[in-house]
Amino acid sequence: MSTRQIVAFAEQHIAPFCRWFNTLPGNDLWTESSVRLRTIHDPTYDPQLMIALEQDGVPVGFLLANIANDTGWIRAFIVHPDYQRSDIGTAMFNTVEERLSRRGVGEINAGWAVPNYFLPGIDINYTPAIVFLDQRGYQTNRETRVNMEVRLQGQDLSTVSEEGELAHQQITTRRAQPADADSIRDLCVRHGAPEWAAETMRALENEPVTVFVALQQGQLCAFATHSVCGPVHFGPMLTDPELRGKGIGTVLLKHCLADWQSAGISRCEIMWAGPISFYARAIGATICKGFWTFRKTLIESS
Repeated sequence: MSTRQIVAFAEQHIAPFCRWFNTLPGNDLWTESSVRLRTIHDPTYDPQLMIALEQDGVPVGFLLANIANDTGWIRAFIVHPDYQRSDIGTAMFNTVEERLSRRGVGEINAGWAVPNYFLPGIDINYTPAIVFLDQRGYQTNRETRVNMEVRLQGQDLSTVSEEGELAHQQITTRRAQPADADSIRDLCVRHGAPEWAAETMRALENEPVTVFVALQQGQLCAFATHSVCGPVHFGPMLTDPELRGKGIGTVLLKHCLADWQSAGISRCEIMWAGPISFYARAIGATICKGFWTFRKTLIESS
């Protein structure tokens, strides 16, 4: 007789989770390193909330949750195809929802997470996942977030002429340095995006650094980041609102894409893309995925 057991998500689960996650349609970009950063190396990792369900010692399902800002978050869940429709998902959700409720967490979000997420939500093409969440009482406002795809092969990413125009306005661009951290953080906070600072700080630790910055008269005024939201994913990017429309974002975007192009990567994705018209015009990006987020009340407020 087979036995099932819920255990903490651990190092030995990284490889199977990565393999299964990459089999989802259009989701073949993840590496074990990027999974590790969002699970056991994540600052909110909790072995009671990031779990695996094993049958006879072999993992058959994963649910990765955390607590941040007094809220529960489910950043990913997946069941091995051979074990779907066998109550694996139900058992994992029951466990995590109960554990969150016991800690007094009143609300849970599904599909993404802070501080680190895999995707902006549940892909609207994943009908079984949406049906499952709906049946468990999760609600969505159907506001759609999108990723955009960029084909890098043959793309002209030269920025010589654009940088010449920026130079006349005393604006220069370069690859970021760790010493830029405080200036990037200040820019994010001043313009209401403190969570982007946390993501970009991680990119400053990459080798080489996967952040490019723009400076006007020596003052940092914009940045663009890649390979932090995912292994071949672009973002976040921020330009001082007073300097938008000058082409700064286009130059920084192309610098990031050129890194991938020189590494032989043929396609990338812009995560949670917006404004859509900017990316379509600047580098011919096209919408490739749409996502919904879901929310459930665990404890009614008095």
